Amino acid sequence: MISELLKIGLSPEEAKVYVACLEINGGAASTVAKKAGVNRVSCYHTLENLLKKRLLSQFVKNGIKYFSPEPPEQLLHLAEEKVNITKSLLPELHSLASAIAFKPKMRSYDGREGVEKIFEESLTAKGEILGYTNLQKVIEFSPKFFEHYTHTKLKKGIKTRYLSPNTLESVHVIDPFLPKKYDHNLIEILLVNKNQFLFENEILIFGNSVGIVSLNEDELLGVIIESPTYARTMKAVFDLAWLGATAFVAR
Repeated sequence: MISELLKIGLSPEEAKVYVACLEINGGAASTVAKKAGVNRVSCYHTLENLLKKRLLSQFVKNGIKYFSPEPPEQLLHLAEEKVNITKSLLPELHSLASAIAFKPKMRSYDGREGVEKIFEESLTAKGEILGYTNLQKVIEFSPKFFEHYTHTKLKKGIKTRYLSPNTLESVHVIDPFLPKKYDHNLIEILLVNKNQFLFENEILIFGNSVGIVSLNEDELLGVIIESPTYARTMKAVFDLAWLGATAFVAR
């Protein structure tokens, strides 16, 4: 019984003194201390703690303090009170946890499945996906997966802006992998000079994450970096590159 009382928040001496009070139906501090087998001086302190927890009550008779046990159901009330206090604290504790500075996370993957997993994760984007890509290499890497990825992205209504090297093959390379009907505003592609900007990796910027994957069969690996500040910085760099590419096309 003592061990169970410890689990609900009583100290070892509080448990002994409370049980002793129940067994003798209370009494003076010296009587309770003797029954509980604890030091008389420390017993006074323990009895005061049990009074504060409303597990005991007291009365004075002939100038002597007597302590009486409250019904055991008071233990249940005490436990319920702690649960209610904990529940009321949860919103504030959650807000404190979210207020702590975000710790960037980095996850690495390898192999074809690992690379595809990074593309799949970008489909959780709430906003647009920005990408430095090489459309020809992406499609050659995994045609069936790219078709699935593109169809899913368009079905979810996720907008994508791509910067890709301009080759003869890349001009219309994506066309066969698009649905027959889709919102053409969801995909924007700017083709850049392949001699100056030959992207061999795919960089995807979405939400608070940046995914980097190798499109080289000899080094199939990828990394996802979760960091709001890094993602915002990479988005700003992409927007700058997009403006430059737009100006170049306009000329």
